[in-house]
Amino acid sequence: MKRKQLALSNILIILLIFCTVSCATTKQTVSTEDLLRDIYCIQLDMEYSALKELYDPEPFEQIKADLADGKIDRKECIYRLQEIICGYHVAHLRLTTTKDNQDFTANILPFIFKCFGNDIHIVIAAKQYEKYLGAKVLEVGGVPIEEVLERLSKYIPYENPCSVKYYLESTISYDNLNRVGLVEKNRKIKIKLQKDDGTIESFSCKPVYISETKFSYLFPRKENPVLTVQDRNVDYSVKASKENGTVYAHFNRVWCNTEYRPINFFEDLMAELNSDSYNTIVFDLRLNGGGSPEIVTLLSHLLYDNKETFEKYNLAIITTGRTYSAACWFLNEFLRIFPEAVVFGEETGQAIFNYTDVPYSNVLKYLQCNFAFPNQIDDHVETLYKRAEEVTHSDIHRGTMPDVEACEVFEDWLNGEDTIYNTIYKYFN
Repeated sequence: MKRKQLALSNILIILLIFCTVSCATTKQTVSTEDLLRDIYCIQLDMEYSALKELYDPEPFEQIKADLADGKIDRKECIYRLQEIICGYHVAHLRLTTTKDNQDFTANILPFIFKCFGNDIHIVIAAKQYEKYLGAKVLEVGGVPIEEVLERLSKYIPYENPCSVKYYLESTISYDNLNRVGLVEKNRKIKIKLQKDDGTIESFSCKPVYISETKFSYLFPRKENPVLTVQDRNVDYSVKASKENGTVYAHFNRVWCNTEYRPINFFEDLMAELNSDSYNTIVFDLRLNGGGSPEIVTLLSHLLYDNKETFEKYNLAIITTGRTYSAACWFLNEFLRIFPEAVVFGEETGQAIFNYTDVPYSNVLKYLQCNFAFPNQIDDHVETLYKRAEEVTHSDIHRGTMPDVEACEVFEDWLNGEDTIYNTIYKYFN
């Protein structure tokens, strides 16, 4: 029996040594020449993309030189490439690591935030930190939240300053926090919060591994069926409030789901309008990050087909720094067809001159990254410039500006109210 156990132990040791050697061998197979080849692929994509007139090869050449001289490793190379690429401030231009990239961990901050204007609150927390749900975030890593965003923005493919804060509404990488100096030597992250009762509390938390962590969620105390909900399984939905005389067209993604198509969306919208006496239609794009350009053409036709009916109502459209890409195309079409419509909310996340088509994606085998770059920029279209100046009241290098600025407020949201909807009611009444 002991001999069998000893033999089994020897086998396990041999397997462990074999796996260790195999992993080391795998890492060693990525040579400097391989990494240089991947960087050259990025340069080729940039040189022949829609950004070719803006492309500056010098920073890429410097990274290649430092890599060839052994001054940087692959992880440092990726971070420096991301910093250069994000410096173009084009949402469809980005370098992201693949799941099999061994240089980056899957550890994240144990909180997910939600933006209410410039206030940041915890709405999702790892189970062990659930008592902090709802608290306002003042500092991360010992610095004010505004400075946190400024530091992280080097690695965020944003176009307009108003959109940077929404990066905090997704999981925040521990590696990125460490990169910008927000992690303590003991691998903990210092957090400073303002709780519901106004008291200030500071503590240090450990990063968590997302797939092994249970999370707790904060929901409004009062359910409100007309509130927009971010659900990628629901691209379109129609809600109504007879009390406020308003029909809400929630529009979370520019897409065509086989189960509920855009034409079904407009049919339901028309059916609701015909069912009662309403005075306002709200197209809510606050959570719409884009989708398919082809669907914008379909939606434009549907708007035209119902133009005579829609013009009988007050028309409102909501945008925020989360509104990007094809959603901005739709917004332009909407304002072109209905110039009397009023835009509420915030500046869109994507700049007007940068309405790019669906980006190409290039898999970089040795960097273990995906490189996405735009294949179209409409800055040569004179009507786009004119529309930017006359219709959207904005410089072409900024997003579409709202006619009436309004932001979500945490206390309203918690009580089942929507600050932007309430602003619309007051405006038209």
